[in-house]
Amino acid sequence: MSGNFEEFVEKIKNIVDIVEIVSDYIPLQKAGKNFKGLCPFHLEKTPSFNVNQDKQFYYCFGCGAGGDIFNFLMEIENITFKEAVEILANRAGLRVPSYNNPYQQQEIRERERIFYLHKLTARFYHYILCKTEAGKKALHYLNQRGFTASDLKKFYLGYAPARWDSLLKFLLKKGFTLEEIEKAGLVSRGKSGNYYDRFRDRVIFPIFNIRGEAIAFGGRILEEKDSAPKYLNSPETMIFKKSENLYGLNWARDSIRTGNSAIVMEGYTDVMTAHKHGLDNTIASLGTAFTAEHARLLKRFTQNVYIAYDADTAGAAATLRGMEILESAGLNVRIIQLPAGLDPDEYIKNEGKEGFARLQETAVSLIDYKVGQLVTQYRPDTIEGKINFTRALVRLLAEIDDQIKRDIYIQAFADKYNIEAETINRGIRQHLSKVSKNKDKNYNYRYTKIDNKTRDKQNINSIEAAFLKLYLEENEQRGALLKYLEAGNFTAHYQKLVKLLRKHSADSLGQLVARVDEDTKKQILALLAMEKRHGVQEIISAFCKKIKKDIYRDLTTNKTYSLGEINQLLLKFIRITA
Repeated sequence: MSGNFEEFVEKIKNIVDIVEIVSDYIPLQKAGKNFKGLCPFHLEKTPSFNVNQDKQFYYCFGCGAGGDIFNFLMEIENITFKEAVEILANRAGLRVPSYNNPYQQQEIRERERIFYLHKLTARFYHYILCKTEAGKKALHYLNQRGFTASDLKKFYLGYAPARWDSLLKFLLKKGFTLEEIEKAGLVSRGKSGNYYDRFRDRVIFPIFNIRGEAIAFGGRILEEKDSAPKYLNSPETMIFKKSENLYGLNWARDSIRTGNSAIVMEGYTDVMTAHKHGLDNTIASLGTAFTAEHARLLKRFTQNVYIAYDADTAGAAATLRGMEILESAGLNVRIIQLPAGLDPDEYIKNEGKEGFARLQETAVSLIDYKVGQLVTQYRPDTIEGKINFTRALVRLLAEIDDQIKRDIYIQAFADKYNIEAETINRGIRQHLSKVSKNKDKNYNYRYTKIDNKTRDKQNINSIEAAFLKLYLEENEQRGALLKYLEAGNFTAHYQKLVKLLRKHSADSLGQLVARVDEDTKKQILALLAMEKRHGVQEIISAFCKKIKKDIYRDLTTNKTYSLGEINQLLLKFIRITA
């Protein structure tokens, strides 16, 4: 890096106050010589994030994050050093000089190329939708959904033609290489080695970062097919991480800050319809479960979050997971309960902004929502139902550590459901005593002899569960995961579910849940409630190892296999390995 540039960086440090910049993202309070707040880089309830104004430096004693004003912007906005310098220079009213570090230049050029690829791709899809014959059916679909020309322009909607290589040919003519286009996640490579467009015959929803730059795409199929998922998203790239971006935040951020609240919905059209009707603080997660990273992102702008997911079983499960993550992040969370069978898109169209506002006024807390779920499940209007409901209520209230909070809830729910408060209290004491004894029993677990067969079975089941959770939650991964989804690769516990998943591979999670019986529904919800501890590739790798281990065991222990059966197992081994 040139001397001039180094001097320029120091000049920015002297002009721009780090406290002022950090305060744009998190509230800071004076604490002696430093400023203190809740860390934006990890979940915490007690402030451990310190900013030193004299030294223009920050450090978190909780997670170890630290650095200067440039490091802060790079981390919190997921941008390059160059981009951080440009943002701060603009803020200070300075012009950025040129610099020539070869490694940085290479990374910057690559990143800029991918950004430009997405910009051109968004323009291409938008043009096809609005200006060509091929886009008419997609245009008709969007018009039927109530979206006008103005809406199409604001959200920059597009259409991916049904042809295999329309976008590929367009981008190649613009001078991009196959390697660049593939790295940007815009094309895929087939088994034969040929490249083809990732999105075909789909309505395209560009996904923008917080600065309004296109970084990815979501595509909705127009004609549902058994082999194709309803929704397909871009894969993760160097400019796009699903867990670090929220759809609509580029339009909603100012409204969220001003009104000090955000509304989280499920889908693209939910957000678009909400904004169309003046609900400008609305956002959505990107085809994946709500994550801790999403919570941290929201926390930069507000402490108050409303969740308005679809009123179906899968939506209810997602609501619970989302709320627990947000509450763990220290946010104030409430649930907007939609009428059965409706999603936010439909409700807002029918009732308008005012109707949704009335619904928002009746939003409930996490504990109230969970108790409502228990009422639906156990029906306490019968003696047996009331007994089961009370037991479930006891287990739920026992999870509250704050004694004052717990006592208030005990009295409130005792009055509401006509249960003696002492009955609930006694049940909680018994439950906590039992939990404590079990903890004591398990304390010396490493000294307890566990049968190897039992241990292996538990491990296998956890791998299978992690794989199925991945399949259920990640729609865009289903095509790649389908080859592993065979009943023979799973223990008896999951085989019925696996057969159903193969049969209805094109269904959304909500559609799937609506099709299955109560036992299978419970199984799906149990899988969704699992904590996700590993990445996609880790799960796939672990599951492949498990399958290969099963094949090896079968080949070496079963002496009755015919030559044909042995060949089938060997072919399966090769397929899994490929």
